[in-house]
Amino acid sequence: MEPSSESNAERRRSVSLPGSRALRISIAVAIALMGAGILLFDGPMAGVLGLWGLSLLGAAIVGSVAYRIWYRYGS
Repeated sequence: MEPSSESNAERRRSVSLPGSRALRISIAVAIALMGAGILLFDGPMAGVLGLWGLSLLGAAIVGSVAYRIWYRYGS
């Protein structure tokens, strides 16, 4: 027995995805790491901070997109 499309639409409107605050904080930290690498450090430390920032940014975005796809189609 399939639920009606009206109840699905209501469910999508009433349920917000968790993690939006954590996502914003992760993106802000990633940008801060990259900015520190560009502006404050030089040499290997700048590269390390830049890679950490890029890795965190990529993981946050890919994780958020994967979670949204899983939430929409998987549950």
